[in-house]
Amino acid sequence: MKKFIYFIPAFLLFFASCASTKSVYQLTGEWSVVNLNGQNITPSEATPYLGFDINENRLYGFTGCNRLTGNLDANKFLKGKAEFGHLATTRMLCQDDKFEQPFLEALNKVKTSEVNGEEILLKDEQGKVIITLKKKKADK
Repeated sequence: MKKFIYFIPAFLLFFASCASTKSVYQLTGEWSVVNLNGQNITPSEATPYLGFDINENRLYGFTGCNRLTGNLDANKFLKGKAEFGHLATTRMLCQDDKFEQPFLEALNKVKTSEVNGEEILLKDEQGKVIITLKKKKADK
C-alpha cells in the first residue's frame, strides 16, 4: 500500500509536466494578426504575424513592412505574463506601411497574454486586448 501511495504523486507529476510541455509546443509556429487595436485586419501579403520558436526562447515575425525579432519566455507567456525582450526590426522602406508603427507600438504595450487553442490575446496593462493572433495553417 505504501508503494502505491508513493506512486500516485510521481504519476501526477509526470502527467502535469507532459501537459505543460504540450502547451508550450502549441505556441510554436506562426500566428497571424487578425485584430490590432480593435480593428480587424483582412489577410493579405502585408499582414503582420508573430512566430514563436520555443526551443530558442525567440520571437520573430513581420510588421507588414519589416522583419521582427526578439526574445520571450514561453513558460511565462503561457502563464499569462508576456515579456518581449530585445525587439528589433529590419529597416526597409515600404510604400504601404499602414500596420508597422501601430503594431510595434502595441507590442511595446503588451503586458499579459491569454492562449486559447488557436487564438492568442495580447493585452495591455489595463487588461484591454490590443492584439489578437490566430494560428496560421501549415502549408501543404
